[in-house]
Amino acid sequence: MCRIGVVLFFSLLVSGCGLTVERPKEILVTDITMPSDGPFAPGAPVTVTASGFESGDEIWFEIAWTGGSEEFAPEGWAKGVRGVVTERTAGSVTFLAPGHYPPSTVDVLLFRAGIFQPLGTIRVGDGVQHEIFLYTLTPTAAGGTAVARCPMYGSTEMYEDVLTSDLPLDYVVGCFGTGTACGMADGRLVDLDLVTRHTQESGGEALLAGSTSASSVVALYVRDDRLYLSGGTSQPYSWQLPEGVTADRIVRQPFVYAFQALLLTVRNDDDTFSPLVLPLSGSTARLGESVASEYLLPYWTMKPSADDPARMERVGGYAVLHGSVTWFLPLDPATLALKSRDEHVLAVEGRVLSMTQCIVPGKESAEEAAVEIGSEGEEPAGKGVPEVRIGVLSEVEGRREVWIYNPATHSGTMVLSDADLSVVTGIFLAQ
Repeated sequence: MCRIGVVLFFSLLVSGCGLTVERPKEILVTDITMPSDGPFAPGAPVTVTASGFESGDEIWFEIAWTGGSEEFAPEGWAKGVRGVVTERTAGSVTFLAPGHYPPSTVDVLLFRAGIFQPLGTIRVGDGVQHEIFLYTLTPTAAGGTAVARCPMYGSTEMYEDVLTSDLPLDYVVGCFGTGTACGMADGRLVDLDLVTRHTQESGGEALLAGSTSASSVVALYVRDDRLYLSGGTSQPYSWQLPEGVTADRIVRQPFVYAFQALLLTVRNDDDTFSPLVLPLSGSTARLGESVASEYLLPYWTMKPSADDPARMERVGGYAVLHGSVTWFLPLDPATLALKSRDEHVLAVEGRVLSMTQCIVPGKESAEEAAVEIGSEGEEPAGKGVPEVRIGVLSEVEGRREVWIYNPATHSGTMVLSDADLSVVTGIFLAQ
């Protein structure tokens, strides 16, 4: 999903093909005045004044840079980048400075009825998000959601507001390498541009959202008694729900990708929970055994393949509350039964309110270590073993904490404590 990321990909694609901008045979606006200040921060409002703007006018960009980074070539350009217009009048248009590129020179174009008119040039600062951030979700008094962030291993002093959505975000799934994320709000998909700090709805009613690779978030939709996976995959996928399972019993939380399948959760009539597994190799969902717990949260991790220890495979399981401890228990993909607590991947004190995951860059980048949906579900050791991190927002004896855990070492680091989290309802990691 992550429409913002798709737009960025499209922009780079058309730039490689070469987008020919038709210079106008007639002038669309006159008396143009470009802002003299700059460089603008990505997402900063930019206002151009002129005579003759109309209500349907669009802004497009041609972006060129000479100082790249690890994510970009030292020199490059992107054409066909559509801008976000925030205000139009007959005498001015205001738009957001583009993000997701190195420090750039940006040609601003007015587009109307198939005709482009160059307006002028601005300079924009670095719009590449180079590190992984921990984001928090907090309901606002107006019924929306405030999004704030700090570095993944940051502190309260580094905590900053990012954006506010008018919608009540139930949860958000972060992308890595795109500077974007995708959330759910009452069944509606919401794209978050974490660089330009802009949000927009991106589709109709969806059931769930989840991550199938580091750089993409996709959605599940329901039609009659079948589940359908949205775009972002190499082929269409759909599943028949098991007998007796209806869509309204599927728990509204992010699904995960493991064992060449999607892991969901079903609430049973007796208030127990069961794993619901959607195999990519089949068209029928599989229901696991019931588990007595307050929740059943799917997770994924990486481990050496039994057939070839030099390769890493993506496996998973579910987090289960027993007493005052949440146990991350592996799932047996053959029987769909959870393994015993003696075989746990992680044990977290308290009740888990929200969970997020990523692969730490370093030995490999998050994107290099991603396992795309539809692949064999394995990753060569390559330059190093991928390192998974699990972020957890937990409640322990009335206080809330955010910890970042390394399941390989069963260890964790507290990032934020109760004073910062009293009204926080969710977290996600993104880059």
